[in-house]
Amino acid sequence: MLRISVRLILIFLAMLALALVIGKQARLFTVLGASLILLFLIAELFRSITRTNQIVESLLESIRYGDFNRTIQNKAAGLGFEGLADSAQEIIRAIASARIEKETQYQYLQTILEHIHTAVLTLDEEHEPELINPLALNTLGLYNTRLPSWAEIEKSAPLFTRALNSMGESGRQMIRLSNTPTGKKLLVLVNTVKIGGAPVKIITFQDIEPEIEQKEMESWQTISRIMAHEIMNSLTPLSSLTETGIMLLEKEGTPKNVSELSQKTIENLYTALLTISDRNRALTEFIGSYRQLSRLPPPVKEELAVTDLLAGLSELYEIPCRRKGIECSISTGPAKLTLSADEAQLKQVLINLVKNATEALDGVEDPLIEVSVKRILYQVSIEIHNNGPAIPPDILEKIFVPFYSTKPEGSGIGLSLSRQIISNHGGQIAVESEEEKGTTFRVMLPVVE
Repeated sequence: MLRISVRLILIFLAMLALALVIGKQARLFTVLGASLILLFLIAELFRSITRTNQIVESLLESIRYGDFNRTIQNKAAGLGFEGLADSAQEIIRAIASARIEKETQYQYLQTILEHIHTAVLTLDEEHEPELINPLALNTLGLYNTRLPSWAEIEKSAPLFTRALNSMGESGRQMIRLSNTPTGKKLLVLVNTVKIGGAPVKIITFQDIEPEIEQKEMESWQTISRIMAHEIMNSLTPLSSLTETGIMLLEKEGTPKNVSELSQKTIENLYTALLTISDRNRALTEFIGSYRQLSRLPPPVKEELAVTDLLAGLSELYEIPCRRKGIECSISTGPAKLTLSADEAQLKQVLINLVKNATEALDGVEDPLIEVSVKRILYQVSIEIHNNGPAIPPDILEKIFVPFYSTKPEGSGIGLSLSRQIISNHGGQIAVESEEEKGTTFRVMLPVVE
């Protein structure tokens, strides 16, 4: 800029000198000399502007065509443009560095997507795929492309795309793909975020069929062991008492006469029959519990305000808690929080959890039950906490197993039935228990916007 300013001043002075020599009618050689100096200065100015344009043009071409190996300093060497050239070169280096960093991050992201065990698909605001990893391609039956169009995905996996359309901006759904050799049961999660001001839909999905089959097998094995144990506990004394009764009533393979029965024999038979009746009642109750667990009706959902739900819970347990000296507090959380749920079934779950909490506080100093509600993203979290002793780890891992109970009179279906009810509502139920912190049951259910 300084060089151009100096040249402009010199041109102005040369023009002024030329005007003076012409005005004084100086000799021809003087006029020609002043004119040549003026032309030389104008040519130098033009040359400076041209060289500046060349440097700027070289910079812009490097950016436009991605040619970041171009050296501008050589073109400006010895011409007084080293400062401008250096600045342009630094700009090119900065852009090249940013581009390399971006490419490295992209390759890093691609490497992660290729090696994770979850299928990932992202859609832009035009609902066209931006990223898709190999696992997603294989799961959807797309084997001959790296980045399919939405139309290709619709053609290959119509059930999958219909499920995505029904979920909208966010959601969670389990679907089964029917066009695969073995059939895949997919757990699909959808979330929408804004990146650079534009909405991007992130879809993750995973084939959970093997895990479900494994869990089902483990559950059935556990149930079979428990049922066999309970049934044998009843059948063994029944068989033994029946044989004892037959021995008391027969002689040499034939029934005794009434006159041959002593009072002691009658008393023994009476005791045996009472025991048989008691065992028969216990076995009937056990089978009834199994039928209740296996024949749970589907939920009849309706929109339900969380505040109303907890108000009903408070009315049920306020007096029993007061009688036991238990301090019970209920926090309803955000106002106007709404669920889509079967009120009767959901109340059954919460009542069972609070009942278990009151029983866990027997003999505890300053017993406390806290019921609180939080909203976590698209779910409502209802937490029931008590400050009783922690549940031992070996019991904690079996706590939701059907018919498993640590209570002498317990059927062992309360928590397993609660888990099934919450699962049928599209939610989850979990438990945390630590020494000196107590136990917290957490019920997570989808929120109604």
